[in-house]
Parts: sequence; C-alpha cells; structure tokens
Amino acid sequence: MKKRRLLIRSIILGVMMVAIGFTFYNHFSADRGLVSEGDIAPNFVLEDMDGNRLELAELQGKGVYVNFWATYCVYCREKMQYLEEYHEDYNEKGVEIVSINVDETTLQVDRHKQRQGLSYPLYIDRNMLVSNAYGVHSLPATFLINEEGQVIDAEVGAKTEEQVIASLDELIPSN
Repeated sequence: MKKRRLLIRSIILGVMMVAIGFTFYNHFSADRGLVSEGDIAPNFVLEDMDGNRLELAELQGKGVYVNFWATYCVYCREKMQYLEEYHEDYNEKGVEIVSINVDETTLQVDRHKQRQGLSYPLYIDRNMLVSNAYGVHSLPATFLINEEGQVIDAEVGAKTEEQVIASLDELIPSN
C-alpha cells in the first residue's frame, strides 16, 4: 500500500514539474509572439477615437510607424510630442503614424489627447489583442514597417527626438 501511494505521489509530482516547466518556458521564451526585424507585420483592424476604421493591410505602399503607448508612460508622452511635431511632414512623404493605446478607457485616451494637443489619430487596443500579437511587453514599443509590410526594426523604450526622426526617415517609401 505504501509503495502504491509513493508511486501515485511521484507521478503527480512529475506531472506538476512538467507543467511548471512548460509554463516557465512559454512565459520567458524570447519567441513568445514577438514580432521582430524581417517578419511580415501581422495585420490588425482598429478604430480611432472618432470611430474611423484602420486596417494595417490598407497601408501597403506606405511606411508605417506603429507606436504602442499608455497615458501613464512618461517616455510615451515625450515620443508622442515628437510625432505630433512631425506627423504632417512625414505623412506627405508617405509615412503613416499609427499610435496604439494599450487598453485604457476612451475617456483616459481622449483626455490625454486634449491635454497633449495631439492632432493625429489615436487608436485603442481593446483587450490588448494587437499588443499581444506583436509581443509588446514594455512601453513605448515601436515597430517600423516598410511599404511591403515587412518589419524593418522593433524599438523599445525612450527615444530622443533625433532617434524618432531617424526612424521616420527610414520609413519613407523609395518609389
């Protein structure tokens, strides 16, 4: 009887160890849904604050600066001010800025837009479906997507104005 109990406990312990190992592997694996340089950018559909629909696939032929942010992120606010300053110039050059909030309320995002004086569209990623698809873990996170829909760079963290401009310059379509 004791041997049987020991065997059952050993099997349960083994199954638990495998489950814990699998969980750690999935959670800390570098490839966990992360979109990286050279990948084709996953398509998504979002709405801006005015209800206008945006599908990434419709921006084919343009350079796309996809910026994930939150209202509580200081570095995000700084980057958004740089984007506000340059978005019209780069839009004329064929670069689209897609600014995606990570699951905050419409009221929070609208107040942020008013306080910061932002004129370009802001999108809200409800339930973080797009953020998860891109493997966003830290903010701000930016993905530079060329006119063919390929990710040419993935950036995380604070950036200077010069770094933001350099990234926007990389996205100007060649045709």
